[in-house]
Amino acid sequence: MSKYIVLYCFIITLLNQIKTNYALPTELQEETYRVQNNSYISRQLRTTKLCTTNNDLRLYIPYSAVKFFWSGFGVADSDIVAAETAEYMAGKEGKTGVTLEILLRKYKQNMHIQGCNSTIPMTPECQQFWENLSCEYATRVTGEIRIILGSKLNPEDRWFKIEKPTLDSRRSNGQDLWGFKQYELEPVYCKDMATQNTSIPQIKNEICQKNS
Repeated sequence: MSKYIVLYCFIITLLNQIKTNYALPTELQEETYRVQNNSYISRQLRTTKLCTTNNDLRLYIPYSAVKFFWSGFGVADSDIVAAETAEYMAGKEGKTGVTLEILLRKYKQNMHIQGCNSTIPMTPECQQFWENLSCEYATRVTGEIRIILGSKLNPEDRWFKIEKPTLDSRRSNGQDLWGFKQYELEPVYCKDMATQNTSIPQIKNEICQKNS
């Protein structure tokens, strides 16, 4: 009997060591930390339901590209900021980076999808269009995923309401999703990309001056 007790204690000790040595990746720990320190966002995430849409927009998503999701930029032309950042970060590794907006603008396979102008405030019709498209993007995307988060996180953003819970559910079910490396916008856009050309210099100055 004593041999079994010793063996049991040894196994428990070994399992604890394995758990300690193989912690979650840094980027996932960081995201959890950022969300947990905003109690309102945390409550929203706990009550978020998976997205559903009856509109099959037939969004084309190339498997070989790195698919980026983004949120919390808090400036005009945030989609262009995200596109420039995604293309730069993936390009450093010889890869192609895409965001949802890049897929609409640059891929002829998606020319059948008629977008809407993201005015402020956004019209209900335009809001519904982007929610449907975000749902389809998060539901159908496969391959490598990366995330860019700014300092203006909002629980009403499509990332928290639609994309993140959908990706989390699919990932937990073992679907073909991997990577999930997370970047903070300001260090990348203002430091790593300081000398990179941009089509929106005023917006870049606005972001970087706030964080200088």
